[in-house]
Amino acid sequence: MNKHRREVSIEILVGLFMFIVLIALGIFTIVLSKEKLWEESYQYEIVFSEVGGLREGDNVFLRGMNIGRVKQTTLEESRVHVYVTLDLPVTLRRGYKIDVVDASMLGGKNLKIYEGPENAEELGGNMTILGSQPIDIIVELGAAVNGFQEMINAVSRGQGTLGKLLKDETMYNNMVTVSDDLKKVVSRVEKGESSVGRLLSDDDSVYEDLMEAMASLKNISASLEAGEGTLGLLMQDKTIYEDIQVLMANLRLVSEGRGTLGKLMSEDDQVYADLQATLEAVRSISESINEGEGTIGKLVRDAKLYDEASSLVEDIRAAVDDLREASPITSFGSVIFGAF
Repeated sequence: MNKHRREVSIEILVGLFMFIVLIALGIFTIVLSKEKLWEESYQYEIVFSEVGGLREGDNVFLRGMNIGRVKQTTLEESRVHVYVTLDLPVTLRRGYKIDVVDASMLGGKNLKIYEGPENAEELGGNMTILGSQPIDIIVELGAAVNGFQEMINAVSRGQGTLGKLLKDETMYNNMVTVSDDLKKVVSRVEKGESSVGRLLSDDDSVYEDLMEAMASLKNISASLEAGEGTLGLLMQDKTIYEDIQVLMANLRLVSEGRGTLGKLMSEDDQVYADLQATLEAVRSISESINEGEGTIGKLVRDAKLYDEASSLVEDIRAAVDDLREASPITSFGSVIFGAF
């Protein structure tokens, strides 16, 4: 009886131990699978043309934070449908982007979600979410290696600048010539020859001349700011500026053929012809006067006629004076005789 009881006790202990082990395995499984049994989760379906090795259980990141994991991937016709479980809802906007990225240099993939610009329009919940074509680093690296190999082959064939440097001696000779010329220039500069050499030499005369020129420019600038001189007045006095503006406007009118001077300078010869005719008439009249023709000509050329005209003017002036003196007597007589 005691032996039987002892065997039963051992079996109970073994069963209890196995039960505890199963519970521990369940807890470890839940922890390792990162399942959150008592928290609300959100399911999303994302459609890709290719997932680049994304697998179930890979993490999903939003703004650098792990917010869920890939629940399932299924191949349907020409598309790959990826089902994800997220810890919080995601609101997608126009311009969103969902990429499959590398988890590390050692391998693995993650799903990265970009919601879109903050000021963009929000998308509805019934739309199909599309993922971007993943970038395969191995393929890109292979393409880069192929490009580098082609470049090496081109250089070995003497193509391009680097290839010509390695294959064509002409460019090398030109570079040697340029190097020799540079050595000569540097030698002249060190000896103080040429303007650059003088500037770099120990002679301070060029430097002093340059400083004097800078001081003169500074004085001129100060004079301009103070309104001194013609240019200073132009920069300070707005009246002169306005006068110049008026002058420029007048010159513009002349250049456009408006105004008297503008018409004279324009392509229309009518004004010039009228002015020429007027000058010819004035010249004819002056020639007639010089020759003594007409009344004005006789007055200018005949001194006797001038004397007679002067005498006539004096007689008329004397008669007017006599009438002015006799006017009071005539008025008094008219009053007296008018009474009778």
